Amino acid sequence: MKRISLLLSVLILFCGSMIAQDDKVSFNERIHDFGVIVDKDGVVNFDFFLTNNSADPLKITNVTTSCGCTSPMWTREPIEPKNSGKITVSYNPANQRGQFSKSVSISLSDGSRHGLSIRGEVIKSEDVVKKLTPEQEYPHAFGNYRIKTEELSFGQVDFNEKKTIILEVFNNSDSPITQKTIKLPKYIKVDFIPAVIPPKTAANIEAILEVQDYSLWGDLSNEITIQVNGANKTIPYSVNVVEDFSKWTASKKADAGKINVNTKEIDFGNLRSGSAKTLKISNSGKSVLNVHTIKPSDPSITVSKSNFAIKPGEISEIKINIDSKKVQSGLSSTLIIVTNDPTKPLFEVAIKANNKL
Repeated sequence: MKRISLLLSVLILFCGSMIAQDDKVSFNERIHDFGVIVDKDGVVNFDFFLTNNSADPLKITNVTTSCGCTSPMWTREPIEPKNSGKITVSYNPANQRGQFSKSVSISLSDGSRHGLSIRGEVIKSEDVVKKLTPEQEYPHAFGNYRIKTEELSFGQVDFNEKKTIILEVFNNSDSPITQKTIKLPKYIKVDFIPAVIPPKTAANIEAILEVQDYSLWGDLSNEITIQVNGANKTIPYSVNVVEDFSKWTASKKADAGKINVNTKEIDFGNLRSGSAKTLKISNSGKSVLNVHTIKPSDPSITVSKSNFAIKPGEISEIKINIDSKKVQSGLSSTLIIVTNDPTKPLFEVAIKANNKL
């Protein structure tokens, strides 16, 4: 019991001494948080200031740290009463990662010791995601209405598929922006989330594509028109509607219809009114070949039929015409034939013509 009492007395005296010593000095911070730092940005520093609140000069006799990655520099001269000395603590984040906490121990000429600490988190430079400005993140501008990608690109879509894509926009003004649709194709629906965009706020245009009810195939690219604060803005869209052959079994693919075309290029030569050419499509497969559509890429070209079926071993003929009145110069275009042949779902035939007479 005597030994315990003696130990308690020593502890009480020691704590009292430390409190008394603490009253003689003060620090601008006891714990400094560097926050998040990047390893490749190099050494970071912080200055701790020790103020001498006593009546006698004090000298910093030594400063030690708990890690080789942390190094100190300090005022070597005596610190007069009411004056301050500086302890600069440097932390090197090289080869470090994650959260850290390092202690700093300061010894003074009066025999007292004082503890400080630094902390923070080190991340690798490749983990840093730089914040983009609205102009960088939304590069396409329509006044203060900025768009991240100025096209609704649905890509290749299965005939039975319902597909939704998001177009991201931003209100870069100090006032609300109202957006609504003016002109849409029947197979696309658009929702604005929200319809009224608050200032300096991002929003979405949600475009929903569904073509099955309209028996549409191939390239349906065109544009939609929206209204932004009363001004019309056109946005192009692109989509290519085909069958999803990934769901077909190997035997179904092997037994499928197979397209054959008598030529890959039709040359009309010098255009004359009423000139026409014949394209022959045959089926060398084991099942019916469904020609979903034949789409000319030029409005001057028309075809006699564009949706039909060809039985195995049969040939179908299609008349191709060019309206010479719509051709201002030589023509170089294509016909896109969309079928259920899994090996050639999109077949192109080149169409050429010279200047009309």
